[in-house]
Amino acid sequence: MWQWINDNAQALSFFASLGTLAVWLFYAHLLYAGFRRQRQARILINQGWGQQIDSVCLISNMSQEPIYIHSLVMTIRTRDDEYSESITDFDTAEPRDSEDRPQNVTRQGPLNSGEQMNLGTFRSVIRQTAKRHDNLEPDDDRPIRTLDIANFKITVIASYGPEGGIIGAQRKFIVSGEDNELMRPAATTTKRMAKRHARAKLQDWLEQQL
Repeated sequence: MWQWINDNAQALSFFASLGTLAVWLFYAHLLYAGFRRQRQARILINQGWGQQIDSVCLISNMSQEPIYIHSLVMTIRTRDDEYSESITDFDTAEPRDSEDRPQNVTRQGPLNSGEQMNLGTFRSVIRQTAKRHDNLEPDDDRPIRTLDIANFKITVIASYGPEGGIIGAQRKFIVSGEDNELMRPAATTTKRMAKRHARAKLQDWLEQQL
C-alpha cells in the first residue's frame, strides 16, 4: 500500500490540489452569490390590514442602500380590457401643498433602507387610475364592482445605486368575494424586474409619462 502511494505520489498530489481548488472555488462562489444578493435592490409590495378593498398598499425598501422611486404604475385588468396609469402623484393635491411638504403632492422620491411608504387604500388608488380613464364617476366608491375588475398589478419603478439604471418591482392582486370587495396577492413574493427586457419596458413607461 505504501509502496503504491510512493509510486503514485505525484499523481495523488495533483488530484489533491484539484480537490482543494474545487473546494475554494465552491466557497468563493458562495461568497460572491451572497455579496451579489446583498447588493441587489429588494423592494416589497405588501397588503396590510386585511384582504378587503380598504386594506392598505405598502412599499418597503429592504435593500442595503436607499432607492429613489421614479414612478408607481397601476395596471387594471377588467373582464374586457387592460389599461395602465401612473399613480405617482396624488390626484387631490393642490399647488400650494408642494411649497413646504412635497410628500403631500407626490409619492416620488427617496426611500431609505428599511423604510416603507403607505400608498393609501387599494380603493383609493384604483379610483385614481379609473377616473383618469373616464371609466368611473368621481363619487363612485365601489370601483372594483363597477369596473368588473378581475385583477390588477402595482409596479414600482426606481433607481438603485449599486445596480445602475432603473429597476422595478411588481405584484399582482386577484379580486374575489361575492361583492368583489376582497383581494389577495397572486403570489407569495414580489416580482423583481431587473432583466434587460423588463428594464426596457420600465423605461418606456417612464418616457410615456414625460
